[in-house]
Amino acid sequence: MIVSHQLLSLLAMVGTGILTAAAIDIIRTAGGGTRAGTAIELMAWPLLGLFAFSVLFAVRSGEWRLYDLLAQLVGVLLYESALHRPFRFAGRLIAALVIRPILFLLGLLCKIAAFIVGIPVRLILFLARLLLIPFRKPMRAIRRKAGNLSRKVRRKLPASPLKKRSA
Repeated sequence: MIVSHQLLSLLAMVGTGILTAAAIDIIRTAGGGTRAGTAIELMAWPLLGLFAFSVLFAVRSGEWRLYDLLAQLVGVLLYESALHRPFRFAGRLIAALVIRPILFLLGLLCKIAAFIVGIPVRLILFLARLLLIPFRKPMRAIRRKAGNLSRKVRRKLPASPLKKRSA
C-alpha cells in the first residue's frame, strides 16, 4: 500500500472521529439529558458506526486496521480540545441566520392563515347570533326555570351524602 494512500485513509478516519464527536455533541445538547435524548443517542451510535465504515469502505475497501480506531480516537480528542468552540459557533451562526428566520416566516404564515380563516368564522358566528336574537327571551325563561328546579331538588337532598352518619 502506498504511503499517500495510508495517509489519506488515516486522515479519513480522523475526520470520521471529528464528525462523530460533533454529532454526539449536537445530540447531547439537543437532548438535554432526557430519556428521548438518550434514546436518540443510542440510535445515533450505530448510524455513526455505519458512516465510519462507509468511509473506510470507500477509502480502503473496508479493510479495518488497529490504527483506524486510534485515528478515530484522535479525531474525537481533536474535536474536544480544539474544534469544539468553532463548531458551536458555527451552529449558533446557522441557527441565527438560517433556522430562526425560517421559523419566523412559518409562524407568520400560520398567523396569516389563522387570520384569513378566522374572518369567515367570525362572520358566521355574527350571523348565528343575529338569527338567535328572537330566541333569547324564551331561553332565559327556560334557564331560570331550570335553575329554580335545580335549587328545589338540592334542598330536598341530604346535606352531604358522602359523610358518615353517626350512630
